[in-house]
Amino acid sequence: MLLTRRWIVLTVLALVAIALMVGLGFWQLRRLHSVREDNALVRARLAAQPAPVESVLASGADPAPATFRRVTASGRYDRVGEILLRNRSLNGEPGSHVLTPLRLADGRSVIVDRGWVPLNLTADEEERTRPPVLRSVTIAGVLFPSERKTVFAPSIPPSGRLTTIPRVDVERIAKQLDYPVLPLYMRLESQTPPQAGDLPAPPGLPDLSEGPHLSYAIQWFIFATIAAATYVAVTRRELKKVSASRI
Repeated sequence: MLLTRRWIVLTVLALVAIALMVGLGFWQLRRLHSVREDNALVRARLAAQPAPVESVLASGADPAPATFRRVTASGRYDRVGEILLRNRSLNGEPGSHVLTPLRLADGRSVIVDRGWVPLNLTADEEERTRPPVLRSVTIAGVLFPSERKTVFAPSIPPSGRLTTIPRVDVERIAKQLDYPVLPLYMRLESQTPPQAGDLPAPPGLPDLSEGPHLSYAIQWFIFATIAAATYVAVTRRELKKVSASRI
C-alpha cells in the first residue's frame, strides 16, 4: 500500500507541508532574533549622553552611527519650510505630524517632527501650533532616518513644492529648501521655550516590543506537529485496514 502512486503523492505532500511549516517557524525565530538585536542597538544609543546635533552629524560624516542618538540643537524654526506628515493618528484620532526645519548657527538645518495635530484645527489652535518667528529655541530629541516606502505606499512627486507628504523623506523635503539639510530628522522630546498649548502633541518614540514573532513560531511548530501526527495516524489506520482485509 505504501508504494502505491496515491500514497506516494500523499506522503510527498505531507512531508513538503511539514517542512514548510517548520521552515516558517525557524524564519519567525530568525526575525525575532533580528528584532532583539535591533532593539538592543536602539536602547544602547538612546542611553548615550545627548550631544549637539552639529557634532553628531558633522559635515561629511556617515549618518548611520548617529541614528537613534539623543541630540540637542539651537536655532530658529523656518515656518515657510514647514510641511505636514499626513495620515498619522493619536489614540485613534486621525491627524498629521508637523515637520518644521530648524535653522542652525552653522547654516545647516535639521527637520524636526514637532508632533501630532488633529485634522480639523480651529483658527486659534492652528495659530498656537505655529513656531515662533524670530525667537531662538533650544530643543532635545532623537535622530531618525527617512522612512522607507512600503509596497502599497503612495509615491512622492519628485518635483514641485509639497505642503503634505505621506512619509518622512528628508532628501525630498530638502529639495524644496534653499539651505543645506542634515540627512537625519529629529523627533522632538522637549523645547525651551515650550510651545504654547498642548499642540503639537509630542511624537514619542517607536515601540520597542518584540512583536508576535515568538507566538507565530510556536504556532507553526504546533501546526507541523499536528500535520505529522495526522499523517502517522492515517497511515496506521490504512495499514490496519489492509491487514484486516487479508485475514
